[in-house]
Amino acid sequence: MLLSLRQIKRRIRSVDSTKKITRAMQMVSTAKLKHAQDMLFAGKPYYFKMDALLKKLLASAKTATHPLLEERPVKNNFTLCVVTSDSGLCSTYNDNIIRIAEGFINKHGAENTRLITIGKKGFSYFKKRKIKITHAYLGLQGRYSNEIAEEVIKTVVNAFLSKETDEVHIAHTHFDATLKYRPELQKLLNIDRVAEEREVDYILEPSAEKILEELIPAYISAKVKGILLDAFTSEHSQRMIAMKSATDNAVELIDNLTLLRNKARQAAITAEIIEVSSAAEALKG
Repeated sequence: MLLSLRQIKRRIRSVDSTKKITRAMQMVSTAKLKHAQDMLFAGKPYYFKMDALLKKLLASAKTATHPLLEERPVKNNFTLCVVTSDSGLCSTYNDNIIRIAEGFINKHGAENTRLITIGKKGFSYFKKRKIKITHAYLGLQGRYSNEIAEEVIKTVVNAFLSKETDEVHIAHTHFDATLKYRPELQKLLNIDRVAEEREVDYILEPSAEKILEELIPAYISAKVKGILLDAFTSEHSQRMIAMKSATDNAVELIDNLTLLRNKARQAAITAEIIEVSSAAEALKG
């Protein structure tokens, strides 16, 4: 019984150490979530306004052209950006994105799809499966980098303009709220013309083409940056929730082990009392 009691105490110390680690990680993820969330929400009004402005412009200037608006009748080559995390302990965050990416690859064919991976988890997964990865951006650890965002934008735009790829898509996690997010696949290029419910014939100066030359690059930049912030915010949120769950489970396990320890201690005391009582009775006899 003494050995069993020692084992229980050792187990309690081990679980308590794990609880301290998961609680610390939960606090770190909470701080990172707040920072990423502030950046995401600060940029959303700008992107929404940019998106609405572009839709209205394209609806009004139906004959206006731009290289990034080109709809190719035959699509043979596709580029898919996959945004995952560099580290684990974030529940099903990476699994959901990888599942969407695999569905895209199966639909269009591995031989026709080139990947751009942002995050080590997606890179490692698809590298093992011999999927062609043209660019990989690792080591961000859920921190937004404007330099990386601009590099991704430059890479996909150049690939589309040079006709190395006919469409560009991005698989990422969309953040709705702290407890609500969903994996999503978005088309980045070419930019689709979406019909407005109420079309207005605007007077455009100097011309629709000149305005599109300035507006479209700004729109692409805002969209990619928003997608990355969406993904990183979702990552920190999911890791925070996972670590909170792990901490709660550790607390529950410690409570159960403490109860078990008390029972074992009580059993040992009872056994000793019985031995003393038996000895006393034996001496009387």
